[in-house]
Amino acid sequence: MKKIIFLIILLPICLSANFIGMNNGARALAMGNAYIALSDEPTAIFFNPAGLARTNQFYLSASHQNLFGLTDLSNDMVAISFPTPLFRTGIAVQQINLLNTYAEQIFYLSTAGIIRLQNIPIRLGASLKYESAKSVNYENAANPTNLDVDFGILVDFTENIFWGFSAKNLLEPEFQFISENEKLERKFSTGICYNWRNSVNFLADYVRQKNESQWNFGSEMWFYDVFAARLGMCGDKLTAGFGLNTNSWSVDGAVFAHEQLGSTYRISLSLKFGGKK
Repeated sequence: MKKIIFLIILLPICLSANFIGMNNGARALAMGNAYIALSDEPTAIFFNPAGLARTNQFYLSASHQNLFGLTDLSNDMVAISFPTPLFRTGIAVQQINLLNTYAEQIFYLSTAGIIRLQNIPIRLGASLKYESAKSVNYENAANPTNLDVDFGILVDFTENIFWGFSAKNLLEPEFQFISENEKLERKFSTGICYNWRNSVNFLADYVRQKNESQWNFGSEMWFYDVFAARLGMCGDKLTAGFGLNTNSWSVDGAVFAHEQLGSTYRISLSLKFGGKK
């Protein structure tokens, strides 16, 4: 009961200032959300839209999560990438919902392309976002909506070293929720990934928003391109998970440890059609 009361008080405050501040996708979560330089699936839309330029097939990912084991508090996402000519395209929606109390959504339309500078691949991507929040149980509560833009870059310095950068909430839209006015502050992230022997990824991301900053670290080890073991640190929180992969589908799982609220789990399912990743 204390956990529910805590979340009801804290959730609108956190989300109205951050809009979907929770994780998206079990693979990234298992690696401590250190995913800026490795983004290569539809979930790149949420981390670094330039990662869409790494996909060359129709790719659908979906995930449902009950946060901290509470059946009334869920975090959901669906992301799709399309191998459109010249540019890669993606659409996505993510939502946090506290049953009969609060709901928050972001809808994405993303695109990414690639250029080469002296044989160095440079991927550029951008997302147009429609953000909305809805309060159910507050009288005279405003239901704010607004447009926003994200931007990302990915550079393959070598076959094994990748660098990424993303800038989110570039328009810094303002929202009014009940009696509070909030502005979404710009969020900047930069990360590096070292791929060792095409089977192990080591990742580090630096994230800064307003006057706060955080380091995320992650690792991923693949066995025969079928099974992956993952471990990460999201700030000071430990994460871990696994992945199962085939040419047509993949399943990822992750656990996020929190001292006060307990552990929360996430499972993602992805379907792939045409071409090879």
